[in-house]
Amino acid sequence: MPLRDMALMESDLIKYLFKDAVATFKQLVTVMMDEASTREPIGRVLLKMNKSMPFLLLNDYRVSHATNSLQRLEVLKDFIKVAQ
Repeated sequence: MPLRDMALMESDLIKYLFKDAVATFKQLVTVMMDEASTREPIGRVLLKMNKSMPFLLLNDYRVSHATNSLQRLEVLKDFIKVAQ
C-alpha cells in the first residue's frame, strides 16, 4: 500500500479518535518524561498507539528535532527503535 494512502487512513482514524491527537500525544510524552512512576504504563500506551498511528510519533519527532527539544528527542528515538 502506498505511503500516502497509509497516511490518509491514519489521518481519518486520528480525526475519529481524538479531538487533538498531536496535543494528546505531546502531553503523554511530556508526562512520561516528568513522572517516573507513570513512565512504564504510559510507554505501553504510546507503543500501542504507534502501531496504529506511526505518523503521529514521527510528526512529534520531527517537531522535537526542529525545536531542539533534546530530552524529548531522546525519548522519541527510543520509542522509534522499540517500535521497529
